[in-house]
Amino acid sequence: MIRAGILIVLVTLAAGWVAYVHVWQQGGSHPLAYKLETLRNFEPREAQTRLTITGNKERALITPGPRSSTGFSLKVERAVVERDRVLIVVREIDKPGRPRVTYPYLLLVFPWPHKPIHVHWEGRT
Repeated sequence: MIRAGILIVLVTLAAGWVAYVHVWQQGGSHPLAYKLETLRNFEPREAQTRLTITGNKERALITPGPRSSTGFSLKVERAVVERDRVLIVVREIDKPGRPRVTYPYLLLVFPWPHKPIHVHWEGRT
């Protein structure tokens, strides 16, 4: 009888934690208002995600590093502001192109949200 009571309490606590993490903590999302900018002569030698804050603007530089053809590009699948973070979902697109080393990147500029930024890469298409 006591073991059943303890088990019920543990299951209730676990369910509460899952609800907190998935419903409240990362809920209440709305789209991130961002602008894409370009850089001149930018050739990153390795994959990177760099975040910088200048004044009240945050810049998120996202790059997979050098690629072997002109067919590679990046696309923002989703950019949302949640209660406890900003989530940016990026996908690398691989289409036929001319053989040439390219350096695809995204530079997102948006108002500083005062929250951690998480960048998630989805698989190639």
